[in-house]
Amino acid sequence: MDELAQNEFTQNEFAQRVRDRRVQEGLSQQELADRIGISRNYLSQIERGQSTNLSWQLRERLASVLGLKTAPAPTPTTELSDLPPSLVEFAQKANLPPDDVLMLARLKYRGQQPSSPEKWELLYNVIRMTVERS
Repeated sequence: MDELAQNEFTQNEFAQRVRDRRVQEGLSQQELADRIGISRNYLSQIERGQSTNLSWQLRERLASVLGLKTAPAPTPTTELSDLPPSLVEFAQKANLPPDDVLMLARLKYRGQQPSSPEKWELLYNVIRMTVERS
């Protein structure tokens, strides 16, 4: 399965899990949308798999409110062998914990990842600041 097909599968799986879990919890789309701070129409698009470029923060809010995991459990040995060299360089320099390295490795913005250790560091610091503010 190529990366695009895998990404679509993951997004469709996430959409299905959001819809199923919302129904299990007895929440209307409006109630869940209000809890995570988006419109009901946007939540509907997410549940139908039509909104495929969700921000990391929105995925985390949905997962938190619904008690979902955002991605299937990674297989560390497989993912570590596929890390971009610039991420490996940043991870070694910053002595990142393995879970943080795997989290970064799964991130993409508009289908792309940072291309230099400096850009990985910037992304990592933004995530840390955002998480610490929560």
